[in-house]
Amino acid sequence: MKRKILILPSWYPSDDSPVLGIFVQDQALALSREYDVAIMVPGLVSWRQVIKGKVGPKSQVEQRMGLKVFRQHVLVPIPRVPMLAYSSYVRAAKLGFEAVLTTWGKPDIIHALVVLPGGWAAIRLGSLYSTPVVLTKHSGPFSMHLGTEYKRSLVRQTLKRANRVIAVSPALTEQVLAFQNGIEITVVGELVRSDFFVPSSHEKRGSSPITRFLCIALLTEGKGLVYLLEAIRLLVKCGIISFEVVVGGDGPERARLERTTQSLGLSNWCHFLPLLNRSQVQYWMQQCDVFVLPSLGETFGIVLGEAMACGKPVIATRCGGPEFVVTPDTGILVDIANSEALADAMSDFITARLKFDPQVVRRNVVERFGEEAFLRNTSTLYEQVWSQI
Repeated sequence: MKRKILILPSWYPSDDSPVLGIFVQDQALALSREYDVAIMVPGLVSWRQVIKGKVGPKSQVEQRMGLKVFRQHVLVPIPRVPMLAYSSYVRAAKLGFEAVLTTWGKPDIIHALVVLPGGWAAIRLGSLYSTPVVLTKHSGPFSMHLGTEYKRSLVRQTLKRANRVIAVSPALTEQVLAFQNGIEITVVGELVRSDFFVPSSHEKRGSSPITRFLCIALLTEGKGLVYLLEAIRLLVKCGIISFEVVVGGDGPERARLERTTQSLGLSNWCHFLPLLNRSQVQYWMQQCDVFVLPSLGETFGIVLGEAMACGKPVIATRCGGPEFVVTPDTGILVDIANSEALADAMSDFITARLKFDPQVVRRNVVERFGEEAFLRNTSTLYEQVWSQI
């Protein structure tokens, strides 16, 4: 009989938000090759949502991508009071866990993803039901969880009481240890869907002399797109014009970025796509020549791995995660907030001074972050936890 792994994420895809936490679904599907995997998603609803009729059944069980998903929400009377919100979230987790026990059975491990609120709820459940807890820290910067003394206390307790802590990059490990030294942390990179993100089965797009750069990101200030626009301006100013930059995504900075593109006269070289679904992301990655991510901070940078799985070299910034993902065989790294360095790197690709072997690029990411690598590394940690019980 397979061991049971209960995933407790802070976010998970739903019919209303099909890409929310999709990386959790990917990891659960990979783990289901070797384990019996279920997902339990606690949630909070407000009186406003109830009054507007936007709340479904309090408890639901569904099959999603072949996985059993338990959803449990509770009403939080005053959402903006942290103590009430977190205690209500734990109450939802307890009710959801009872449903799990009744219809699926007791898990051998609770694997929580993200320290708050999922990790905090997981260690409470682990204590109540004598179940080991593995915590994976994904999101960053880590300081986002440390805004108040109350939150810092919850984070500290979660880190200390988890049986094993995983971080998705060495940079994130350093951030966690700077807050709470002495925690044993293992680095396991994000899973890259190398079975889905693959090189195009068609021939390379024509014989176009235009080098196509692609950037797919949530359009926020932290993604550093203003520096990419400035890099484009510098290239054009130098007479380097045989390229285009395609930006896919949406977010609060989109309107400002589009206005800046127009005001700088860069519309011939920079084009914005709407928010893309996963199949569209795959298509554009296959159609580009180089993927570029000018972020000011990343814990991993999964889009870099996805582009590399399509055989595309990348340009990224030294902002944490990319230093772990990008190697000399797969792309180049530049300093953050440095438009001149971005422009120089792009110029090297446009003029063919830089060339990368697509097969080498893909093999690198598959061997380090593909499904088999993720399953092997995570299974090793599970076995270590069980051996110490």
